[in-house]
Amino acid sequence: MAEAPTSSTVYQTSLPEYAEPYFTRLLQRAETESLQDYQPYTGKRLADFTTAEKEAMESLTKLGKPTEISAASALAATAGTLPKDALGKEITSLGIAQQYAPGQFTAGYTAPSGGITSSYTAGTGPAAYSAGEGPAAYQAGTLGAVGPFTADIASRYMTPYQEAVTSAAVREIEKGAERSRTGISQAAAQAGGRGGYREALERSELQRNVLENVGDVTAKGRAAAYESAMQQYERDRQAQMAGFQTQEQARQAAAASGLAGYQAREQARQAAAASGLAGFQAQEAARQQQAQFGLAAQQATEAQRLASSELAARQEAAREQARQQATQFSLAGMQQDTSARAQQLAAAQTLSNIGQTTQAMDIERLMQKEAAGQRARSMNQASLDIGYEDFLREQGFTKDQLGFYSNILRGVPVSPQQTVSTFQAQPSLFQSVLGAGLSGLGLYNALKKGG
Repeated sequence: MAEAPTSSTVYQTSLPEYAEPYFTRLLQRAETESLQDYQPYTGKRLADFTTAEKEAMESLTKLGKPTEISAASALAATAGTLPKDALGKEITSLGIAQQYAPGQFTAGYTAPSGGITSSYTAGTGPAAYSAGEGPAAYQAGTLGAVGPFTADIASRYMTPYQEAVTSAAVREIEKGAERSRTGISQAAAQAGGRGGYREALERSELQRNVLENVGDVTAKGRAAAYESAMQQYERDRQAQMAGFQTQEQARQAAAASGLAGYQAREQARQAAAASGLAGFQAQEAARQQQAQFGLAAQQATEAQRLASSELAARQEAAREQARQQATQFSLAGMQQDTSARAQQLAAAQTLSNIGQTTQAMDIERLMQKEAAGQRARSMNQASLDIGYEDFLREQGFTKDQLGFYSNILRGVPVSPQQTVSTFQAQPSLFQSVLGAGLSGLGLYNALKKGG
């Protein structure tokens, strides 16, 4: 059997006294709010159709076919019958075409199958002049490309002596700076401020002056070296161009000498070719004149045959004109009937347009009336919506206040208090059970209030 305890310890956790009433009232109000019954909205939610909307929709439903469109359909049906000729007889366009058939005209003139030809055939002239092969054309030499004065070219022309001079000047500046630094340190030590702000400031100013002097000396040295290199490069380039021009002048003189000899030979050959061409042209002129005499005789014969054929053509044209006039008489009657029917169709179209316009105006007027009713109904609906939104805000007001109150309490820095109780007397079985229950209840309450 286990030994009975000689002492017991009870832990109780609770909220501070100043905060506990607020949390208690919050829980009570929340419980009361959660037990409230659902309260339905008894107001009207949807606005009814206005009188203007009802009248417009009813008129649109009863809107029928305009009477002008029925009259236009009847008028168009009347105009759709067959047209009539000048004698009042119905006739189709095919009948009009069959009344006239052109006569069969056979021309009495037929041109010769080969046409009017000339007996002249050009002779074969002398050989055409062909220029001889001249001397080779002059081709200019190629001068080496002279590029811009780049940094690479400058580095090849720059003398290393200038760099040595610049380096020596920089070293002298550094030596003077070192002596100045020593003097600043000694002066600071004598004044008892070695390593202080004044010494650092003087050293910084000295360093800045050193860097400026070194930069100036280096820049001047490099500029002088660059200027000297560019001048030497320009002298080399001028010498190269002078040599190239001397070579080109010698090559041009040789080419000019060969061209002069070639031109003299060509002039002699051209004179011989011109003499042979003059004799050939004289022979051709005589042959062309003889051929023109034969061509004139052929043209006279053909002119007589053409005149006879034109007379026969004029006679046939007179007969055709008489037949066409007879056909045009019938065609004029049909055109008059067609014009009248066209006027009927135009009137039918006008009536149809009037009916459509009238109906469109009626529809537009009714739509405007319905739109005015819709605007009035929208205003009524907005009033109903405002009432419903006010009801929702009233229903949620207490819940919103509880949430606001709860957020305030969450922001308060509250730390639960713990009480420890120790009992030395040996408890009975009932007391042990009761102590355990109280401990559990205290822990439960503390956790509940802390949550």
